[in-house]
Amino acid sequence: MAGKRHIDIGKEILAEKGVVPENDADVYTQMFKLKYIRVVEYVDGRVEVESTCKMSTHQKRFLDALRDAGKMVVFLPVKR
Repeated sequence: MAGKRHIDIGKEILAEKGVVPENDADVYTQMFKLKYIRVVEYVDGRVEVESTCKMSTHQKRFLDALRDAGKMVVFLPVKR
């Protein structure tokens, strides 16, 4: 999914689950309701994470692997 916009990826995932968001902003709301997290990786090694729920073991391991690879993982407050 590299190179795709978060909104487009979210719309695809929601469509697979039968969820129709009201607008682009609602895509994030619906994704967070389904317990997805938003991860943005930058070329400088920084990784920004947004989450509205307790992360799953798989999500935590993914972020741990990024840290182990030398990435700086930063949690952002969710502004929705």
